Amino acid sequence: MIPAGLDSVFGDGDVVLVTGSTSGIGREVARNVAETGATVLIHGRDAERARETVADLSGAGHDWYLADFADLAAVRDLAENVLDDHDRLDCLVNNAGTWQSERLLVDVPGSDEGVELTFAVNHLAPFLLTHLLADRLETTGANRESRTEETDTDDGPDPARVVTVSSGLHRRATLDLDAVRGPDGPTGVDAYALSKLANVLFTGELARRLPDGVTANCCHPGTSPATDLARDGSLLPGLGWRLFGIVGKLTGFTDSPAEAAETPTYLATSPEVSGMSGEYFEDREAVPPGDGALDREAQRDLWETSVAWTGVAASRSLLTE
Repeated sequence: MIPAGLDSVFGDGDVVLVTGSTSGIGREVARNVAETGATVLIHGRDAERARETVADLSGAGHDWYLADFADLAAVRDLAENVLDDHDRLDCLVNNAGTWQSERLLVDVPGSDEGVELTFAVNHLAPFLLTHLLADRLETTGANRESRTEETDTDDGPDPARVVTVSSGLHRRATLDLDAVRGPDGPTGVDAYALSKLANVLFTGELARRLPDGVTANCCHPGTSPATDLARDGSLLPGLGWRLFGIVGKLTGFTDSPAEAAETPTYLATSPEVSGMSGEYFEDREAVPPGDGALDREAQRDLWETSVAWTGVAASRSLLTE
């Protein structure tokens, strides 16, 4: 449930898309948002799990969509289906992610060598999805501002929101775009940390490029081995991740999925962050990210490379500063 004492800006008629929401942290965020009265759009890769998640949500009118984020064409289809089905989008929660113990490559439009799977799923897919849904977020943000003016509240305009789930592991990475191309390069925790650094860099640049009425923030949700993050990795690292979760639960070092969902839920729903954008949060507090995430040149380089690797149309409004 929504953490005690937290208010929500959402209600009946609002629409929130939570990616990677058929299990783990994403499912808990979806449950929390559903309790506000908003319509929740569930995303996953398995139809049965998606249907079960929707059935588990409070309220009515929720929907589900399938897309494999290792396939950018599937990400485009997801965005198209959401836009066809809903005339507003109040919040996009970029939560879907993966951890791969072996180096796997996926084809992307702008690279003949292929791009490492973890980076493609954790960064390129949400980068593309955010671009494709940006216009709908902008119009919804303008409508939310008008609604706030009509109600004559003292809280100020409440924007549409983009929330991206990163990780504190981003602090151990340095942006190296050559490292995510081709067959040679990092795997496991190093590949994951690099993708999570990309999330924070993306958020900083996105916040500067988004129009008025839309904010972008990111967060470290906590350490929660009880999620399915490493489900596609090899057997031995997967068992190690689960063992770490058991020990962490006994010692209080790790978080349950419900606990880890508190900060993403806060960023998605709380009026306390309505005027904040481009920030990195831990435990519902804005804190400085790692030094590598504050590098403006790295933010721009990542943005320009991601544009090429996702095939985003150069005419899109987000591509101009």
